[in-house]
Amino acid sequence: MKQVYLDVVLSIHDVIELDTKQAHHIFDVLRTTPKEKIRIITKNSGVFLGHVENKPTLIIDSIVNVFEENQSITLCCALIKQDKFEWMLQKACELGVTKIVPFVSKNTVVKLDEKKAEKKQSRWNEILLAATKQCNRNTLVELEPVIPLKKLSNYKSECNLVAYEKESDPSKHMAHYLKENPKSITVCIGPEGGFEESEIQVLNEFGYKNCSLGKNILRAETAACYVLSAIEYQNHVEG
Repeated sequence: MKQVYLDVVLSIHDVIELDTKQAHHIFDVLRTTPKEKIRIITKNSGVFLGHVENKPTLIIDSIVNVFEENQSITLCCALIKQDKFEWMLQKACELGVTKIVPFVSKNTVVKLDEKKAEKKQSRWNEILLAATKQCNRNTLVELEPVIPLKKLSNYKSECNLVAYEKESDPSKHMAHYLKENPKSITVCIGPEGGFEESEIQVLNEFGYKNCSLGKNILRAETAACYVLSAIEYQNHVEG
């Protein structure tokens, strides 16, 4: 079934007059025909089924589900090279992340000024929206603006971890923390060159606990996928 995203609050039997861009996407790009059913993802009001009338009218027929978040997963990830970061956004969306917080650390290679950051934010949101449609998610990923590492104190959850390649204590493997089945979790992933020890100290002071992802040193984008896959697996086991 074809899917679209509308940044509006919907209810059953609503009649939506699509704007030019929305109508073009639904009728010209997706080639939706009159009376054809489509799936509508919204930001805050749920997922709906509707059908199109004559261009540019969309009618809401029924609600598929209201948003119910079982576990909030925040991924704080240092900026990495563009292609790898965009790939990571796609995979994080597919693997169930709730919120993504890009940040700058001492070893971050990518440097963005305010103008570039704004353009990147727009592109990243488009990537996340496309990934949401592709994997049939019911919720959109929240993407925060790029921040300095010192502001990660604002994104703490019930369980707060920092993936640290130098952590060798077996009792601090990520699996150990996931067994506690936290309702919300924040995990910080460093850049290509890893975290500086001084940054780990800062994160520890914020309340983030060092965790190991195993014996191998992972690429930043691989580490993100590992973390989200581990959380999904543990949720499946607990479920």
